[in-house]
Amino acid sequence: MDLDFELRHWNPKARPYQKVLCAAVVGYSRFVMTKLNRLEFIGRHNWDHAFQTSTRGILSFSNHVSLFDDPLLVSNLGRVKFSDVRWIGADHRNFYGSAFKGFISAAGKCVPIVRGAGLDQPGLAFLAERLKAGDWVHIFPEGGRTRDEHARLKTPFKLGIGQLIAEAKPVLAPFYHYGMQDVLPIGTTIPKRGRHVRVLFDEPLAVDNAWLHARGVGSDSATSDDFRKLAQWTFERLRKLELEMHPNP
Repeated sequence: MDLDFELRHWNPKARPYQKVLCAAVVGYSRFVMTKLNRLEFIGRHNWDHAFQTSTRGILSFSNHVSLFDDPLLVSNLGRVKFSDVRWIGADHRNFYGSAFKGFISAAGKCVPIVRGAGLDQPGLAFLAERLKAGDWVHIFPEGGRTRDEHARLKTPFKLGIGQLIAEAKPVLAPFYHYGMQDVLPIGTTIPKRGRHVRVLFDEPLAVDNAWLHARGVGSDSATSDDFRKLAQWTFERLRKLELEMHPNP
Protein backbone atom coordinates (compact mmCIF):
# COMPACT_ATOMS: atom_id res chain seq x y z
CA MET A 1 0.00 0.00 0.00
CA ASP A 2 1.35 3.41 -1.04
CA LEU A 3 0.73 5.54 2.04
CA ASP A 4 2.07 8.68 0.37
CA PHE A 5 -0.64 8.31 -2.28
CA GLU A 6 -3.37 7.42 0.21
CA LEU A 7 -2.52 10.47 2.32
CA ARG A 8 -1.91 12.92 -0.53
CA HIS A 9 -4.74 15.20 0.65
CA TRP A 10 -3.49 15.44 4.24
CA ASN A 11 -1.29 18.34 5.26
CA PRO A 12 -0.92 18.63 9.06
CA LYS A 13 0.49 22.14 8.81
CA ALA A 14 -1.90 24.72 10.32
CA ARG A 15 -3.53 27.21 7.93
CA PRO A 16 -5.14 30.57 8.85
CA TYR A 17 -8.60 29.57 7.57
CA GLN A 18 -8.75 26.53 9.85
CA LYS A 19 -9.44 28.49 13.03
CA VAL A 20 -12.49 30.21 11.55
CA LEU A 21 -13.93 27.06 9.98
CA CYS A 22 -13.31 25.01 13.11
CA ALA A 23 -15.02 27.60 15.33
CA ALA A 24 -18.03 27.60 13.00
CA VAL A 25 -18.36 23.81 13.19
CA VAL A 26 -18.06 23.85 16.98
CA GLY A 27 -20.70 26.57 17.23
CA TYR A 28 -23.08 24.69 14.92
CA SER A 29 -22.55 21.45 16.84
CA ARG A 30 -23.32 23.10 20.14
CA PHE A 31 -26.48 24.66 18.70
CA VAL A 32 -27.72 21.30 17.39
CA MET A 33 -27.04 19.45 20.63
CA THR A 34 -28.15 22.04 23.20
CA LYS A 35 -30.85 24.04 21.39
CA LEU A 36 -32.44 21.49 19.05
CA ASN A 37 -31.86 18.52 21.34
CA ARG A 38 -31.31 17.84 25.03
CA LEU A 39 -27.78 17.01 26.21
CA GLU A 40 -27.34 15.60 29.71
CA PHE A 41 -23.96 15.13 31.40
CA ILE A 42 -23.46 12.64 34.23
CA GLY A 43 -20.22 12.84 36.19
CA ARG A 44 -19.03 15.88 34.24
CA HIS A 45 -16.76 16.77 37.17
CA ASN A 46 -14.57 13.79 36.23
CA TRP A 47 -14.03 15.25 32.77
CA ASP A 48 -13.42 18.78 34.00
CA HIS A 49 -10.97 17.54 36.62
CA ALA A 50 -8.86 15.81 33.97
CA PHE A 51 -8.52 18.99 31.92
CA GLN A 52 -8.11 21.40 34.80
CA THR A 53 -5.39 19.52 36.66
CA SER A 54 -3.35 17.71 34.02
CA THR A 55 -0.29 19.11 32.29
CA ARG A 56 0.01 15.94 30.21
CA GLY A 57 -1.66 14.87 27.01
CA ILE A 58 -5.24 13.65 27.40
CA LEU A 59 -6.53 10.66 25.47
CA SER A 60 -10.30 10.48 25.61
CA PHE A 61 -12.16 7.53 24.14
CA SER A 62 -15.81 6.59 23.77
CA ASN A 63 -18.30 4.42 21.94
CA HIS A 64 -19.26 5.31 18.37
CA VAL A 65 -22.86 5.08 17.16
CA SER A 66 -23.49 7.81 14.56
CA LEU A 67 -21.72 9.37 11.61
CA PHE A 68 -21.21 12.66 13.44
CA ASP A 69 -20.65 11.68 17.08
CA ASP A 70 -17.74 13.94 16.35
CA PRO A 71 -18.15 16.86 15.89
CA LEU A 72 -21.78 17.09 17.09
CA LEU A 73 -21.22 15.55 20.52
CA VAL A 74 -17.49 15.94 21.14
CA SER A 75 -17.61 19.67 20.31
CA ASN A 76 -19.72 20.16 23.43
CA LEU A 77 -16.99 18.78 25.67
CA GLY A 78 -14.10 21.12 24.96
CA ARG A 79 -13.34 24.74 24.18
CA VAL A 80 -13.78 26.76 21.01
CA LYS A 81 -10.18 28.01 20.91
CA PHE A 82 -8.47 26.20 18.04
CA SER A 83 -5.40 25.19 20.02
CA ASP A 84 -7.64 23.52 22.63
CA VAL A 85 -9.81 21.58 20.17
CA ARG A 86 -9.19 17.85 20.17
CA TRP A 87 -7.27 15.93 17.52
CA ILE A 88 -9.13 12.87 16.30
CA GLY A 89 -8.34 9.81 14.24
CA ALA A 90 -10.52 9.57 11.12
CA ASP A 91 -10.94 7.08 8.29
CA HIS A 92 -8.78 8.38 5.46
CA ARG A 93 -11.16 7.45 2.64
CA ASN A 94 -14.20 9.13 4.19
CA PHE A 95 -12.40 12.25 5.40
CA TYR A 96 -9.44 12.63 3.04
CA GLY A 97 -10.70 10.99 -0.13
CA SER A 98 -10.55 14.25 -2.09
CA ALA A 99 -8.85 17.63 -1.90
CA PHE A 100 -12.10 19.25 -0.72
CA LYS A 101 -12.64 16.67 2.03
CA GLY A 102 -9.04 17.14 3.07
CA PHE A 103 -9.55 20.91 3.23
CA ILE A 104 -12.53 20.53 5.58
CA SER A 105 -11.12 17.68 7.67
CA ALA A 106 -7.80 19.39 8.29
CA ALA A 107 -9.68 22.39 9.70
CA GLY A 108 -11.39 20.03 12.12
CA LYS A 109 -8.04 18.62 13.26
CA CYS A 110 -8.92 15.19 11.87
CA VAL A 111 -5.93 12.89 11.40
CA PRO A 112 -6.26 10.22 8.69
CA ILE A 113 -5.95 6.58 9.71
CA VAL A 114 -5.53 4.17 6.80
CA ARG A 115 -7.50 0.97 7.31
CA GLY A 116 -5.40 -2.13 6.73
CA ALA A 117 -2.09 -0.26 6.96
CA GLY A 118 -1.24 -1.57 10.42
CA LEU A 119 0.16 0.29 13.39
CA ASP A 120 3.22 1.78 11.70
CA GLN A 121 1.58 4.65 9.83
CA PRO A 122 1.85 8.45 9.86
CA GLY A 123 -1.54 9.18 11.41
CA LEU A 124 -0.97 7.11 14.54
CA ALA A 125 2.56 8.47 14.90
CA PHE A 126 1.21 12.03 14.62
CA LEU A 127 -1.43 11.42 17.30
CA ALA A 128 1.21 9.97 19.64
CA GLU A 129 3.34 13.09 19.08
CA ARG A 130 0.40 15.35 19.91
CA LEU A 131 -0.25 13.47 23.15
CA LYS A 132 3.40 13.72 24.13
CA ALA A 133 3.20 17.46 23.46
CA GLY A 134 0.31 17.78 25.92
CA ASP A 135 -2.61 18.01 23.48
CA TRP A 136 -6.05 16.41 23.65
CA VAL A 137 -6.69 13.45 21.35
CA HIS A 138 -10.00 11.59 21.00
CA ILE A 139 -10.30 8.04 19.68
CA PHE A 140 -13.19 5.74 18.82
CA PRO A 141 -11.51 2.42 19.68
CA GLU A 142 -14.22 0.37 17.96
CA GLY A 143 -12.71 1.58 14.68
CA GLY A 144 -16.10 2.53 13.26
CA ARG A 145 -19.77 2.88 14.11
CA THR A 146 -21.49 -0.02 15.79
CA ARG A 147 -24.21 -1.69 13.72
CA ASP A 148 -25.84 -3.33 16.73
CA GLU A 149 -29.60 -2.74 16.68
CA HIS A 150 -29.41 -1.47 20.25
CA ALA A 151 -26.26 0.61 19.63
CA ARG A 152 -24.10 -1.55 21.88
CA LEU A 153 -20.31 -1.70 21.73
CA LYS A 154 -18.64 -3.36 18.77
CA THR A 155 -15.70 -5.71 19.42
CA PRO A 156 -12.83 -6.31 19.20
CA PHE A 157 -11.35 -2.88 19.82
CA LYS A 158 -8.54 -1.76 17.52
CA LEU A 159 -4.93 -2.04 18.66
CA GLY A 160 -4.17 1.59 17.80
CA ILE A 161 -5.54 2.85 21.09
CA GLY A 162 -3.29 0.42 22.94
CA GLN A 163 -0.31 1.71 21.00
CA LEU A 164 -1.13 5.33 21.87
CA ILE A 165 -1.47 4.47 25.56
CA ALA A 166 1.83 2.57 25.68
CA GLU A 167 3.84 5.10 23.69
CA ALA A 168 2.47 8.40 25.02
CA LYS A 169 1.47 7.47 28.60
CA PRO A 170 -1.36 10.03 28.61
CA VAL A 171 -4.16 10.80 31.01
CA LEU A 172 -7.10 8.60 30.01
CA ALA A 173 -10.60 10.10 30.01
CA PRO A 174 -13.29 7.56 29.04
CA PHE A 175 -16.94 8.38 28.50
CA TYR A 176 -19.99 6.57 27.18
CA HIS A 177 -22.94 8.20 25.45
CA TYR A 178 -26.42 7.05 24.56
CA GLY A 179 -28.91 8.71 22.23
CA MET A 180 -26.79 9.87 19.30
CA GLN A 181 -28.23 7.00 17.27
CA ASP A 182 -31.56 8.84 17.52
CA VAL A 183 -30.10 12.24 16.60
CA LEU A 184 -28.42 10.83 13.51
CA PRO A 185 -29.69 7.34 12.62
CA ILE A 186 -27.63 5.21 10.24
CA GLY A 187 -28.30 6.30 6.66
CA THR A 188 -29.04 9.93 7.53
CA THR A 189 -26.84 13.03 7.36
CA ILE A 190 -29.19 15.71 8.74
CA PRO A 191 -29.52 15.76 12.55
CA LYS A 192 -32.97 15.26 14.02
CA ARG A 193 -34.36 17.42 16.80
CA GLY A 194 -36.10 16.78 20.09
CA ARG A 195 -33.88 13.85 21.08
CA HIS A 196 -32.23 13.20 24.46
CA VAL A 197 -28.52 12.35 24.61
CA ARG A 198 -26.89 11.28 27.87
CA VAL A 199 -23.13 11.22 28.47
CA LEU A 200 -21.54 9.33 31.38
CA PHE A 201 -17.97 10.31 32.27
CA ASP A 202 -15.63 7.92 34.05
CA GLU A 203 -12.85 8.95 36.40
CA PRO A 204 -9.64 9.97 34.58
CA LEU A 205 -6.55 7.84 34.97
CA ALA A 206 -2.91 8.88 34.54
CA VAL A 207 -0.84 6.21 32.82
CA ASP A 208 2.69 5.62 34.10
CA ASN A 209 5.23 2.79 34.03
CA ALA A 210 3.87 1.24 37.22
CA TRP A 211 0.35 1.12 35.77
CA LEU A 212 1.64 -0.49 32.58
CA HIS A 213 3.72 -3.05 34.47
CA ALA A 214 0.70 -3.97 36.60
CA ARG A 215 -1.04 -5.00 33.37
CA GLY A 216 1.91 -6.96 32.07
CA VAL A 217 2.92 -4.31 29.55
CA GLY A 218 6.54 -3.32 28.94
CA SER A 219 7.06 0.41 29.28
CA ASP A 220 9.98 0.68 26.87
CA SER A 221 9.37 -1.91 24.16
CA ALA A 222 5.67 -2.71 24.02
CA THR A 223 4.53 -5.34 21.51
CA SER A 224 1.32 -5.98 19.60
CA ASP A 225 0.28 -8.33 22.41
CA ASP A 226 0.77 -5.46 24.85
CA PHE A 227 -1.33 -3.17 22.66
CA ARG A 228 -4.03 -5.85 22.61
CA LYS A 229 -4.04 -6.01 26.41
CA LEU A 230 -4.46 -2.25 26.62
CA ALA A 231 -7.19 -2.23 23.96
CA GLN A 232 -9.00 -4.89 25.98
CA TRP A 233 -8.67 -2.71 29.07
CA THR A 234 -10.33 0.19 27.24
CA PHE A 235 -13.16 -2.14 26.20
CA GLU A 236 -13.69 -3.25 29.78
CA ARG A 237 -13.74 0.38 30.88
CA LEU A 238 -16.39 1.34 28.33
CA ARG A 239 -18.32 -1.87 28.92
CA LYS A 240 -18.60 -0.94 32.60
CA LEU A 241 -20.07 2.42 31.61
CA GLU A 242 -22.37 0.74 29.10
CA LEU A 243 -23.79 -1.50 31.82
CA GLU A 244 -24.58 1.61 33.86
CA MET A 245 -25.98 3.70 31.01
CA HIS A 246 -27.54 1.46 28.36
CA PRO A 247 -31.22 0.46 28.71
CA ASN A 248 -30.49 -2.88 27.00
CA PRO A 249 -26.92 -3.76 28.06
